[in-house]
Amino acid sequence: MNMCKVNLAFSKSNVRKLFLGSLCFLLGCSSKIKIQSEPSDIEVFAAQQNSSQKKSLGKTPIEISYTYLGDKVGGTPASGEFLNLSFESKDFDTKIVLLPSKPFGLTSTQVYVKLTPLKDVSQARDILQKLHNAQKFAQAGQFERAFVDIDKVLEVDPSFIRALSLKGSVYYLQKNYDEALKWFEKALALDSSFDEAIKMIAKIREEKKK
Repeated sequence: MNMCKVNLAFSKSNVRKLFLGSLCFLLGCSSKIKIQSEPSDIEVFAAQQNSSQKKSLGKTPIEISYTYLGDKVGGTPASGEFLNLSFESKDFDTKIVLLPSKPFGLTSTQVYVKLTPLKDVSQARDILQKLHNAQKFAQAGQFERAFVDIDKVLEVDPSFIRALSLKGSVYYLQKNYDEALKWFEKALALDSSFDEAIKMIAKIREEKKK
């Protein structure tokens, strides 16, 4: 009978390294967290879940260990809980990322966040507010005031489907079916699956037949 023998020769130091490596893999003692953002140079804060006591980790890009992170926030959270990483800058909208309290055997955790400039966030809110106001004016029969707000939105984004559709709706309320049809068709040309425009175009065509 032929036998294949494998010679396993471990020195004491090798056995110790293997044991410590396995232990760290299980406990996450050597696990690294790589934190990046776009743009870079954004300050990152860490805090225990449901805690307002946040600590600065520095500015991106950052590479730290779970051990260091635990020390920063005052200890490792209980199993099943998370750490909060917040990305903050006066020029960008704040983003919060939930990070597992333990690395679950991972040797490296990657965190990447793309931040939105505050001017874009402010503009989006302003657009939504104008559309909301236009709806209220139209419901109150103040059609010209509704058109003013809708047109301000379309000046910013001429292809904003919701604004095009709302303008068509206001014309429909005025029983100006030709203009209403024109604006709903513009919306449908940008999105052929836009259900509201499809239904309103069919409804207007039925009205025009009467």
